[in-house]
Amino acid sequence: MSHIFHQLYYHFVWGTHSREPLINRNWRPNFLKILQEEVHKKEGILIRCNAIPDHVHLLVRLPPTIKVSEFIGQVKGASTFRVNREIKPRFKLKWQDGYGVISLRKEEVESVSHYIDRQEKLHHKRRLSKLLECLKTV
Repeated sequence: MSHIFHQLYYHFVWGTHSREPLINRNWRPNFLKILQEEVHKKEGILIRCNAIPDHVHLLVRLPPTIKVSEFIGQVKGASTFRVNREIKPRFKLKWQDGYGVISLRKEEVESVSHYIDRQEKLHHKRRLSKLLECLKTV
């Protein structure tokens, strides 16, 4: 019998189209629920997610059988489709092309989860991690 051991953690960040503030505080909880459901459908294990008006953070554990690029493409596509269909926001939700992703060690998951939980406060105070915001550092 063969066994596979894996601990594959990924932190994704992606923005709204043109970084416009399209994610409304009033329907954000419903959006995060949709995001959670789509991660589950795509066989990911949601650890943490959060959104502010112009971007989303998603921390997941994925099995080694899933291609990272296909997973996030499907989650982004399905979530925007469902938000526009089910929530019907005043302004149609659209994402920028692409995303940022970093892989994590298990020991980093707790601190990154804490960072994701505190998004509004960190952005307000401008105490951001270039790495966790997937900002170009070069």
